[in-house]
Amino acid sequence: MLLPPSRILVVDDVAENRDLLLRRLRRMQLTDTAEAADGREALRLIRQEPFDLVLLDVMMPEMNGIEVLRILREEGRLNEMPVVMISAASEIEKVVECVELGAEDYLPKPFNPALLTARVRAALERRHLRGENRRQLERLTLELDRARMLQLRMVPDHFAFDPARWDIAACMEPALEVGGDLYDLFEVRPGTLCVAIGDVAGKGMPAALFMARTRSLLRGGLLQHVALAGALPRPSEMAALLNVELSKNNPDTTFVTLFLGLLDLESGRLDFCNAGHVYPLRLSAPAHAEEIRTPADPALGVIEDFDFADHQVWIQPGETLLLATDGLGDTQNRQGEPLESDLILAQAATLAGTGAQSTLDGLTEAARTFADGAPPFDDVTLLAIRRLS
Repeated sequence: MLLPPSRILVVDDVAENRDLLLRRLRRMQLTDTAEAADGREALRLIRQEPFDLVLLDVMMPEMNGIEVLRILREEGRLNEMPVVMISAASEIEKVVECVELGAEDYLPKPFNPALLTARVRAALERRHLRGENRRQLERLTLELDRARMLQLRMVPDHFAFDPARWDIAACMEPALEVGGDLYDLFEVRPGTLCVAIGDVAGKGMPAALFMARTRSLLRGGLLQHVALAGALPRPSEMAALLNVELSKNNPDTTFVTLFLGLLDLESGRLDFCNAGHVYPLRLSAPAHAEEIRTPADPALGVIEDFDFADHQVWIQPGETLLLATDGLGDTQNRQGEPLESDLILAQAATLAGTGAQSTLDGLTEAARTFADGAPPFDDVTLLAIRRLS
């Protein structure tokens, strides 16, 4: 295997040693080299130009190799530039100290040609592989950042639906760069709002792609039904259609829980279907929060032919309907304890009567306080729909 073009610095206070190393490197077709007779000169050269490898003698006058290595570590140069220490057999304890400081390897004196070739080659190959891995990671990070922005732009962030009577807010926080949560709010026809929130099993890119598929099928299918039939479907009908489509080409049985409702903005009536999703909460003053429990239906994508059930609820003036994914309840603290539903209900009750955005801010802050710095366990999505008094 040919080595990539490499710039190498040889540091040794003995001219004969430097000459021997440089001749050995030339035999390896490594001709882009520089040399330094002491540690100070080596630091000056390293600060002036990048090197792919440094062969550094341990024992030198004025500034020895250990001091040079410590400075290189403090300046953060060892991540990009491997250093191979040169040592006599009697200096092995100092070599161990150098390895602990971040040296890549060491070469014993007198130089063995085969060992010198092997260790130089190995150090350069590892540096090359680290560089490739870093570039791949940077590319992947950039792509995931773009994917996160695109996913967040898929869900609405402005809710001007009859603002004199309705106050609506939503937030979505993936645990990773992208996630499997989704929500959507849009007018199916004037005065009727589609309200949906879902949670795809799993995290990351596979869940995000399944989330995008689910949202596209939901919005496209519902709007097309209204356009062709001239009437609203029942939420259970839409759930059944989505279930059939999501069950196709799904050998891994990836599933999504979904709360799907049609809200009449005039009366506050919400017809909905709950396909395995977290129960919604009703918040009403003073300081009251309750789950809206309905018989459980399975998630979408599990049982291809299933008759889902419809339910109704009225949002009264002054009440808030709070929808969430299970990531809120799955929030964990440093001890691995989950934020259970009783705590969520208690916190939600304290927020009854506040605005939709204030409700979401209060819940997310309570979850953040409970987590106490623990990393996110799952995606968290919240949707608050408040009917104004």
